[in-house]
Amino acid sequence: MSATILASHLESHGLQLVGDSQKYRKVVALRLLKKGSVVITSRPLCNPVIFPTHRSQHCETCLKTKDSATTTSSSSPSKPIDLERCSVCKKRYYCNRDCFTVAWKGWHRWICADKDMEDLDYEMLKMIVMSIERLRNGTYKEADDAYTLTASGVTTGGENEALELTAFVFSTLMGHEAVSDPALLAKYKEIATGVREQLKTSKFPFKSQASNGEPPSVAEMMQYLCRFHCNNFSIHDPQLFTMAEGTFPLGALFNHSCRPNAIVMYEGKIQIVRALEDIELGEEVCTSYVDNGVQRTERRQLLREKYFFECLCPRCEEEEKEEDEASENTQQEKHRSGFRILDDLIEGDQDGVDGKKVDGEWLTKQFEAIILPGARSLQVAGPPLQPPSVVTRASFTSYLIHSLVPLIQTGVSNQDYTARLFEIYNTLQTTPHCTPKPFTTTVMTNATSFFNTSLEHQSWTLASKIGTFILALYLMIYPRYHPLVGLHCFTLAKSLWNDVEGGMTSVRLSHEILKLARNILSVSHGKGRGENGALVKEVEQFMKTVEMELSS
Repeated sequence: MSATILASHLESHGLQLVGDSQKYRKVVALRLLKKGSVVITSRPLCNPVIFPTHRSQHCETCLKTKDSATTTSSSSPSKPIDLERCSVCKKRYYCNRDCFTVAWKGWHRWICADKDMEDLDYEMLKMIVMSIERLRNGTYKEADDAYTLTASGVTTGGENEALELTAFVFSTLMGHEAVSDPALLAKYKEIATGVREQLKTSKFPFKSQASNGEPPSVAEMMQYLCRFHCNNFSIHDPQLFTMAEGTFPLGALFNHSCRPNAIVMYEGKIQIVRALEDIELGEEVCTSYVDNGVQRTERRQLLREKYFFECLCPRCEEEEKEEDEASENTQQEKHRSGFRILDDLIEGDQDGVDGKKVDGEWLTKQFEAIILPGARSLQVAGPPLQPPSVVTRASFTSYLIHSLVPLIQTGVSNQDYTARLFEIYNTLQTTPHCTPKPFTTTVMTNATSFFNTSLEHQSWTLASKIGTFILALYLMIYPRYHPLVGLHCFTLAKSLWNDVEGGMTSVRLSHEILKLARNILSVSHGKGRGENGALVKEVEQFMKTVEMELSS
């Protein structure tokens, strides 16, 4: 297995891995990649490790969710999935006999009685070692668990990924051992030593010529752990709830951006990279390693500590340029534009009375002033709106929703959408605002908590107003087709539909927000036959319910 085969595999998917003086290497598009299309899929090097708190809800082999129903055709759901646990350890669960057999032959028999498997690093290291050895000694057979490596309804048109390729790419990933925290390396040495001894006593068959009958050395296993630490992925379900961790070497080839043009999703244990916007020929394909809604300082610290790099994406690069300019002429007034302004806008830790006290009564007053938009006003994109004279939560919500939602509904180009976004950033930067500032991440966090509380109490009118405010914040911060935006729209639409005080006006707005949810989730989740596609169909089914009410 060599770089030539990797290059051929990427090329079959319209991608190329090229060198980069600042990033070491990057993945660029060899052709136009349409928004919503599958850029590539990535298989795990070894079976993902499910969090102990989530094991009873997911099949260990294929990661299907208990009681979930995928779709087998355009209209017929499959039977809800049931799980049975291993009769020996009583800790791992499986959706059928085939999945248990794959697990038992591949790894479970050697971890079934292992008490240390509650430690995720310990379990992941052991799984990686066993997977690589099985590949080397020929006991791994692609056909044994081929069905678990199929993402339902997902096609890329490119070559299938063999485990040999996965292992090769893993060997090329950087672990940054030289700059890692000594305390972390000491922990990894302890884990590697323990795993090595346990593998020897478990009689796992090290039969390959490379192994010489022995597990890998402690040093080699520490190297595995360092690569995993810098390149692992948190696996989430269609609702974006994380439930496992995995090593996806092909997926790890994509660099980070705080304004990504691609998103990482999962169908079972297959990682799917989807284009969030049209990606042009020669353009770099980037995913995001951190939450795009986190403030710049925290984002950059997370990236520096875990991934060992300074971010130079569109939201961070301009800061570096401005700092360089300031060093040359500190008296010169700098012009801030684009995504750099966004991070200035969302910074701040104040909310509530005097910027400190936040309670339900105060928050209720803030959100009750919001006037929900009319459904028709969101259907057609018009010229830029007159900006508010003072930015409050109410005026901010109206300005953002009326400015951006019609652009998504009518499918304008990313260039035109971004241009409108930058106009909004500039307006918000130069327009007086109330105190506390209504669009910081602190305000977003408190609003989200209050939104969930209002939903729990079935305070639908208030929840709908808070939810609309949060949607405005999400559209300001996240890419327009980000799954978080689509999922929030689905929740907001349900709240609006339940708002009997709003009457048919709320029902019509619910329908419009459902269209927005469908448009976004069709890009981020796709319309395949798996769990992601089932979520899109759930949105469409609810739309039909609302349409029946509107027509009655």
